[in-house]
Amino acid sequence: MKTRIITGVLGIGLLALILFFYETFVLNLAVSIVCAAMVYEIFSATKMIEKSFFMFVVSLLYSLLFPFLKTRYLGDYRVVLIIVFVVFNILYLLKKSRQLRIYHVFFCCFFTIFVTLFTINIIYLRTVFHPYGIYYLILFFLIPWICDAGAYFVGFKFGKTKLAPNISPKKTIEGAIGGAVITLFFVFLYNFLFLYFFSVGVKLNLVSLIFATIFGILFSIVGDLSMSVFKRQNNIKDFGNILKGHGGVLDRFDSFIFVSALLYPYVKTFPIILF
Repeated sequence: MKTRIITGVLGIGLLALILFFYETFVLNLAVSIVCAAMVYEIFSATKMIEKSFFMFVVSLLYSLLFPFLKTRYLGDYRVVLIIVFVVFNILYLLKKSRQLRIYHVFFCCFFTIFVTLFTINIIYLRTVFHPYGIYYLILFFLIPWICDAGAYFVGFKFGKTKLAPNISPKKTIEGAIGGAVITLFFVFLYNFLFLYFFSVGVKLNLVSLIFATIFGILFSIVGDLSMSVFKRQNNIKDFGNILKGHGGVLDRFDSFIFVSALLYPYVKTFPIILF
């Protein structure tokens, strides 16, 4: 547990450093590296690096490039790259049909698109909600990470009733409830501090905030369990070990990806900050 806490503190420090350069290309670069790390981990978990190193390299290049395809200086070329990437995977499968299984190729193709498409919402928040994009970005990280940490510590101390024993035996209902309550507390604390220090000319839509938090908590749990299913079916404990006590990059971002996929369109439709 000590290692887990130390790694978490260092991770928060690194995130704070990146957010200091929030308005620069450093954010795009950080997102690009995170996406590439997650693609590497999923190819490693499925053994696709050994089966098709060429396909892995193409997917890695795709994940590195994708976060730079929609900036204030460029048009939106994301759809073009997605189409090219999908066509490549189809043609490559046809060529290597004797060596590769169709579900392996399409899963890795889908996963590469999935993680990059929703992780780069980090970047889009910067422009779509300017000058308060950083508020949403911190909120998007706060919900899944606090929910996960809260569930871990509450479950470790008080957990008795298994939440999904066939998927993740260590997760408990008590932990999930505790994580949800702690997340609600920290979300409202965060918003209180935000209004206290940066409240000039803005108001918060509390109804939208409450629903966003509840939806975020639910999708955080769903995302965590979904990735647990994948790990269990591939007989691995973690996606990696780069983050001591936490596993791989994907182990830390799995819930965030699902939360981002839901909350980004939600807050665009029902904004929390009102001018």
